[in-house]
Amino acid sequence: AAQALPGLRLSRKATLKAMSAPTASMLDALVRSSDRAGGPALRLPRALPLVAAAPTLLGELAVIGSALGFIGSVPGYPILLVALFHRAWKADPEKPNERRRAWLLFGVALAGYVFLAVVPVAVRPALMQSRLWRCWLEYMSVRVAYRSGEALPAGQYLYLMMPHGLYPFSGACASISKMTDVFVRMRMAVAPIGLRIPLIRQLMGWIGCIEANRSSISKALARGDSVGLFPGGIGEMMRTRADQENILLLQRRGFVKEALKHGIPIVPVYVFGQSLAFGHLLMPAWVQRLSRWMRASIILPFGRFGLLIPRKLPLLYAIGAPIVCPKLADGAVPSEGQVEEIHSLVVESVRDLYDFYKGMYGWDNRPLSIE
Repeated sequence: AAQALPGLRLSRKATLKAMSAPTASMLDALVRSSDRAGGPALRLPRALPLVAAAPTLLGELAVIGSALGFIGSVPGYPILLVALFHRAWKADPEKPNERRRAWLLFGVALAGYVFLAVVPVAVRPALMQSRLWRCWLEYMSVRVAYRSGEALPAGQYLYLMMPHGLYPFSGACASISKMTDVFVRMRMAVAPIGLRIPLIRQLMGWIGCIEANRSSISKALARGDSVGLFPGGIGEMMRTRADQENILLLQRRGFVKEALKHGIPIVPVYVFGQSLAFGHLLMPAWVQRLSRWMRASIILPFGRFGLLIPRKLPLLYAIGAPIVCPKLADGAVPSEGQVEEIHSLVVESVRDLYDFYKGMYGWDNRPLSIE
């Protein structure tokens, strides 16, 4: 069992040390120390304007409540339906009024679930600027740093978000509140199942997410939108560990072809802390294969308090310099050499981002594996 679940055999002290991440105040102290060494200011982690370094008590409670409402609804709503059905099925036939009420309650809950699963969802940019979503950025103590030392010029980009983690909070946080000033007009590409689960699909729709397939990404780029995607996908999710960073990138080249097709620069973004927002019990290999086939994650996650609430730790967005992808002629197919050249630059940029910022985040001894 210890071999099947790496990390669980560690002592509590060793496990916490392996999963350690700096607090927001520690991160800011590291930045102040780095400031004295000089260099472009934007190369160092900075908080967002009008976003506090830490949440208030009410803000933290709002995040916990909304996490349970949205993320917790994924298992919670189906469990509620099963419980209501069981109650109605077992209702005493000799008490027809009570039995009728039980079936009515189940019917209303089921109708609500179906309605939320099929009703059209519109993008709500104003809603995503509300105070609740700023509380999320404060709860995660979001910081942003540019490897080049300068903010990205206004334009259209293909953002590669890494790592995926058990739940891609970094993609959601990049699409709300003041983060939309960093990732301007960005559409997050998500697994199709995420756009079909009630309540989760509402949140994804309000953000403006698109399906993570070539057709949807190509259409968004053709409209002039930037696109954010997690190249590691579900395979990377299943490799999330407490003791090291694991990303899948070496065999992922589809994004390079799309970037060349549209002439869109690729911007690697490494989000420190993303992989520790949740823990999980590792599943057998056949479950991982089933997850990839279904294009849906089959995991047993847990977060703060052992619930589906993300751990309270900083997210540091380390944003790489744009990698220029010259636009191909209409109908042209990129050569293997062109794809390999751009892909090599992406891998090199990711390694550089991690090596440059891991010390600032307190991860000097946390290795990165790129498969």
